[in-house]
Amino acid sequence: MKKVRLAMMAAAMFLGVSTVARAQDPQQQSRGNRPNMAAMLFKDITLTPVQQAKVDSITGKYREQMQALRAAGGDQQEMRTKNRELQEKQRDELKAILTDDQKKTFDKNFEDMRQARENRRPPGSL
Repeated sequence: MKKVRLAMMAAAMFLGVSTVARAQDPQQQSRGNRPNMAAMLFKDITLTPVQQAKVDSITGKYREQMQALRAAGGDQQEMRTKNRELQEKQRDELKAILTDDQKKTFDKNFEDMRQARENRRPPGSL
C-alpha cells in the first residue's frame, strides 16, 4: 500500500513539474507545437505592468473576435481576409502601446515571423 501511494505521489510530482516547466516556455503556450504569436512578437521586449495589462486586454479582445469569425463559418477566402484584417488591427493596437525602442524590436520580430512563415510555405502556394 505504501509503495502504491509513493508511486502515485511521484507521478503527481512529475506531472506538476512538467506542467510548470511547460508554462514557463512561451513558445509552447499555444495549440500543439505552434508557437505563441504574442510571445514571438514580444521576444526581447520587456513590458511595464501597465503595458502588459494593455497587451492582455488587446489580445483577449481580438481572440474573441477571431473565435467568433471561425465559429460563424462561411467562405474560406472571405474568412482569411477578415482574419488578416483583424490581425493587422491587433498588431497596430499592440504597437501603439510601445516605446520607440520597443517598436523597433517589435518590427524586427514581426519581420522574422513573416520570413519564417514564407520559408515554411510549400513552393507554388499562396
